[in-house]
Amino acid sequence: MTESSLIPSRAARTAASAGPVRAWTPPERPLSRNRGGGLQGLIRRLDAIIRRHEGIIEFSASTSCILRAVVTHAEIDMKLSDGAVISRGDPIIDVHFWNERLPQTSTAPGLAWGGRFGRQLVRSFVDLAAAIDADPRLRDAVAIRARLAFAGDRNRDAMHRFAHWFDFEGGEETGPPPLPRRLHDAAEDVWLVLLTWTFNPGSLRSRRMVRRREDLWISKGKLVERYASQRSRRRC
Repeated sequence: MTESSLIPSRAARTAASAGPVRAWTPPERPLSRNRGGGLQGLIRRLDAIIRRHEGIIEFSASTSCILRAVVTHAEIDMKLSDGAVISRGDPIIDVHFWNERLPQTSTAPGLAWGGRFGRQLVRSFVDLAAAIDADPRLRDAVAIRARLAFAGDRNRDAMHRFAHWFDFEGGEETGPPPLPRRLHDAAEDVWLVLLTWTFNPGSLRSRRMVRRREDLWISKGKLVERYASQRSRRRC
């Protein structure tokens, strides 16, 4: 993952405590300030190059949407709780944070920030459900994957509760990752800190460098059923 981990550790606890979320449309707000000079400007340019190389899809024009997507392929066979079957090689959608659109974090984010983050994430899934129906690049995917990067078992448990809130579920345990994957993750940990410093520096104080990773899943049918219906209710 070349962008911030899907759910920041403190945001998971804060947003989950904010109560049920609805398909609310947050007010359009300014994006994060564009720091064009020095090292932060270089990181922004490198981030843009990496996104182009990986084929990141910006599926929503709304500044309330805080997710991007990329189509990749499943590495394992698995079956989800709703009966959806994912076979090795099937097209899937990986979701990534849209760094410039994340709400800015203070050194001590509170309930208001967590509630806004949760509502924007719901809105992002609503937009993704609409894009899956409309965008041929996304239409053939069988499932959506969120790769979490977290610090410690306590944060892992909080993130699982947070993910369950959005109807995502854990995948199968596959054992420790191979050495190339561990080296990739170590380099990515450094890159994620640099991205956080560039796009959301207020959250650096509570962030740990070394992260563990786990995949969470939702089938395309389940995501569309849940979030497309919320879009319809909002229009009504």
